[in-house]
Amino acid sequence: MISLDKRESMLHTMYQEHGLLRFRNLFSTEKLAKWNRLLDPLFQQHCTQKRKFIETDELMALNILKEVMVPKLLNVISVLDPCPVFFHCCCFEIEGNQKDYHKHMKRLEGWHREHCHPRMMSVRGCKPYSIYIYLSDVTDTDSGSFEIIPRYHEGPLESNLNSCNIKGTKGTCFLWNRALFHRLNINRSSQKQRILKLSIQTNGWANPSIQHTEFQGARSLLGNDSPALAYLLGSHFKNNLSIQTIPHPRTGDLPQITPLYYSEKTTLPNKTKIVLRRIKHKVDEVLGF
Repeated sequence: MISLDKRESMLHTMYQEHGLLRFRNLFSTEKLAKWNRLLDPLFQQHCTQKRKFIETDELMALNILKEVMVPKLLNVISVLDPCPVFFHCCCFEIEGNQKDYHKHMKRLEGWHREHCHPRMMSVRGCKPYSIYIYLSDVTDTDSGSFEIIPRYHEGPLESNLNSCNIKGTKGTCFLWNRALFHRLNINRSSQKQRILKLSIQTNGWANPSIQHTEFQGARSLLGNDSPALAYLLGSHFKNNLSIQTIPHPRTGDLPQITPLYYSEKTTLPNKTKIVLRRIKHKVDEVLGF
């Protein structure tokens, strides 16, 4: 395993402390427009769904996944974990004029954290993380911005915690620790919201997703074109192969990091509201809403 140089060590420390890295200008306007043109007809096939998904093999068939994995992004991934593997790899679209949080909407205003085994971390101590790339403009909270509470690795969710509300134009790209409290705000705007999502954990742990047909199909379509991407897609998932590191020679070329702005304070409903919401949720379930 290749040791980290000074810049790589700084990036690693920043992630470990904050749990959030926001990158600057990884993808050109032309490239983003091309991806959206390719995705449009596939999303239109799911026009009746509020939340639509394009899976890993479809992204590979469109050549989008190969173009997303630029050297700078691969360098970041291999800095955090020399044995990384996907467990999510998709693009999703959320309709406009929504009224509820798309996930955990009945609890705590959408705030939640993803739980994993406490020892599931890379040899460099990094827990599973996700990378989001906005493929639509997210100019304000009502456009469905992603919000996270950096540096809050322990403790319960409560009001008046400092959070980062990540807004930006198409191409905004950031990496975040899934163990931190986070939420995707409600897309109340009239526009559809589109995000490309990559989630990564260290190889060798249980990972049912990587054995699904969409990952198998993506590996088959990729062939021998990119050993590093094949590794992320699970080519070295089984048996002793998982101890081998990703075949990516880091160049030391890292993306610029955008400073973090703690622009919001958490505001949680009181206990009475939480109880009433749970009762309403149970009633809705019984009535089939």
